[in-house]
Amino acid sequence: MLFEPKRSLQIIVIIGPAGSGKTTLVKTLGEWIEKNQNINIAYINLDPGVEYLPYKPDIDAREYVTVHDVMKKYKLGPNGGLIKSIDLLIKYKDIMISRVKKLVENIVIVDTPGQMELFLFREIGPIFINSLSQIGTTIGVLVFDPTLTYRPSDVIALKLMNMVVDFRLGIENILVINKIDKLKDSKIIEMIDNPQFLQEYLHKEKGILAEVAEELAKVMDKYGLARRIAKISAKEGLGMDELYDLLHEIYCTCGDLT
Repeated sequence: MLFEPKRSLQIIVIIGPAGSGKTTLVKTLGEWIEKNQNINIAYINLDPGVEYLPYKPDIDAREYVTVHDVMKKYKLGPNGGLIKSIDLLIKYKDIMISRVKKLVENIVIVDTPGQMELFLFREIGPIFINSLSQIGTTIGVLVFDPTLTYRPSDVIALKLMNMVVDFRLGIENILVINKIDKLKDSKIIEMIDNPQFLQEYLHKEKGILAEVAEELAKVMDKYGLARRIAKISAKEGLGMDELYDLLHEIYCTCGDLT
């Protein structure tokens, strides 16, 4: 089993900014678990705007709402159409949740909308996650592209977003650094992994925002918020064992992510 479950159904929700590689991770992680753990996987797509998926969803938001149809019906552009689609999808929540309950697979991987802010800050994210949490043990996996991280304060912003996901969705959450094969600056990984190393580099930055970032780093370190981070390449299939272990530890009685 993936972990010792509190409920029989285990749900992994993949979250991340556009272009971070979360849909690729859904496919890669699902295939890795099936191959290496011999566990069947069910897939859910909650993005009404996606045109292509590298996996076959068992439950698909596009069965109920598509951005293309919404744009045409409400005379909206792409951004307005996506926002309207996300809001309309909530009406089908009970139907989709009832279908999740009927799945026979032990593990469900959920792919969320490409625009992470729509899932986090509109109603759909908290509502769906709360409903999923009622029927299965639910954990978030927040995916980031480290090639967009240039400064120590960027690392703080990344870790703060991890906390935002915790607060908004109310579930355990793992931060995943994707595209690790493309990251050329090893100092970024050291700053992500080593709070003391991060503090040293933050101290070298100038300005009030750098000072704020340095204080935030101290707070996260003090309260045990500097959790271990999985470093993967979803495209190349690297680090799936590390991510799997972190997922397992959350549900292990002796597990510890700090």
